[in-house]
Amino acid sequence: MNHLFRCLLLIIISATVLSAQAFRPFEWLQVFPESSFVSPFTAETHAHRMRAENIMLTNNVRASMGSIIPVFGIALFGTDIQASLGASVHFELRPNGQAHVVSNDYYVDYLMLDVPIHQRWFARFITGHTSHHLSDNTFERLQLTQAFTYSRDYVKLFTVYEGGRNEQFYIGADYAYIMTIGYRLSKPWIVQTGGKIPLGTAFGVLSLFAAADISARQDAGFAATNTLQLGFTLPMQPGRTVRFALQYRKGLDERGQFLPQHRELSTVGFSFE
Repeated sequence: MNHLFRCLLLIIISATVLSAQAFRPFEWLQVFPESSFVSPFTAETHAHRMRAENIMLTNNVRASMGSIIPVFGIALFGTDIQASLGASVHFELRPNGQAHVVSNDYYVDYLMLDVPIHQRWFARFITGHTSHHLSDNTFERLQLTQAFTYSRDYVKLFTVYEGGRNEQFYIGADYAYIMTIGYRLSKPWIVQTGGKIPLGTAFGVLSLFAAADISARQDAGFAATNTLQLGFTLPMQPGRTVRFALQYRKGLDERGQFLPQHRELSTVGFSFE
């Protein structure tokens, strides 16, 4: 799985950096569409993006490497359907004298299928896999926690309103058809909702926004993880945006190796979309 993930992540990041050229081998098929129907969920902890955040009042850093690449656009029965791939790795650093990578959380979405419903509304279907791992042995050596097998194979279904760079709403559910938290578990549901709203502009180029995300997990008694963001976006090359944000998160720790612990943290950072 790790080898497959690394290959997929390399392909996605390379295609993102090199801006794969769209072309149409057939009238009904577009390969490498220039833009996605649905943008990344801004306040979602594990969205596929390039991101770096400093946890305020500490030297700790949260970061991710990843992206989403649209692969096909298919015209079917008068409806344009878009299929994408997504992958990312998320990690946290604690530089106590030397940098300790606390954990690596891998996410790979083999298929992200976006189907227009009405005007700016879309249905999004996802199937994928995630596994979470302790990276260094610091936490085990200090007996703070002990590594165990954590993985989920899942399908997701969302309804998404996509109104523009800073206007979005989504609601949906994640069902794990195979789930292991040290042992096989039959509490498969995660429900999630959130979005972002525009707050105006500044200096003619900065677009202010606020964003939120709420997810509740059945495997933790439907305990929630709540995230709030406030920041601004700056346009880069066509179709690309850099996003700066202050973020506050409280609730269930989403890193699998630390479930069902809770945490509260504030961060400041940036991401590329």
